[in-house]
Amino acid sequence: MEALLNNPQAMMWGLVTLAAFAVLALAGAVWSITGRHDASYHRLMALAGQERPTQPLGLGARLRGMLGNLATSLADLVRPKQSWQVSRLQKQLVVAGYRHPGAVNIFLAIKAITTLAFPLLLLVSPLMDRFKGSMAIVVLAVAAAIGFILPGYIITLKTRKRQTAITRELPDVLDLLAITVEAGLGLDAAIARVAKEVRVSSPILSGEMNLASLELRAGIPRDQALRNLANRCGVDEVSSLVAMLNQADRFGVSVGRSLRVHSDSVRTKRRQRMEELAAKIPLKLLFPVLFLIFPAIMVVMAGPAIIRVSETMFTK
Repeated sequence: MEALLNNPQAMMWGLVTLAAFAVLALAGAVWSITGRHDASYHRLMALAGQERPTQPLGLGARLRGMLGNLATSLADLVRPKQSWQVSRLQKQLVVAGYRHPGAVNIFLAIKAITTLAFPLLLLVSPLMDRFKGSMAIVVLAVAAAIGFILPGYIITLKTRKRQTAITRELPDVLDLLAITVEAGLGLDAAIARVAKEVRVSSPILSGEMNLASLELRAGIPRDQALRNLANRCGVDEVSSLVAMLNQADRFGVSVGRSLRVHSDSVRTKRRQRMEELAAKIPLKLLFPVLFLIFPAIMVVMAGPAIIRVSETMFTK
């Protein structure tokens, strides 16, 4: 370690190589995973007559294939052994909004990169001079653990943010869907029309409903397309909506009336959730008020009196 630090040129080239590798791998992963639509989406668009089926050719496609192979090789380092764990990870990525076929490999590749890069960056940094022996090993192990956990934590945060947005958008979308059904449109046409109308106000739910509409046009049964919608959203309200629509379709119940009832129940749940959060505010304010605000108020109010008392006692 000291020999590496005593050779600034070797350390600089090591950092440049490591940074270039990390940037290339992360750029390829982000390029692949954040594409606007995956292959299945374009295929559904082609079947719906809105887009011509295209085949990726040229340098960009070959470069993406090379990056995909690199991501697969890195993903094998941290891939779970059980297939059900891989399936659960794929479901988590779908709920987070990543529907790319190679999302699992890209995520695992990013996890492998961060697990290796964090200890290496810490190893070549001057901070390691403060740790010696077993303490240095512990610090490197903690850095590797942080690099291993960080991608999953980011996915969890993105999933919660996306589910919160869907829960917030759902009541308005249900009202518009009920209006379109009561106006005479069928459920399939109503889903497509609502997905088009709420594209600006509810972009996440609009995209999911648009994909469900494309699946319906491609010939997938309605109950299966709606179940796919619930699985992609990962929200209990959407799952109950899908169950209600499937039951209404099976037993011949009025879909418009069912949507009205479900919309009212969703609004009631959202109001109760807001009331619950509001009831927790006094408890959350207890710590800052008791330990941060109250001492300052006591100092301002009792400070002059304490000064006068102390001056009176000392002058006598």
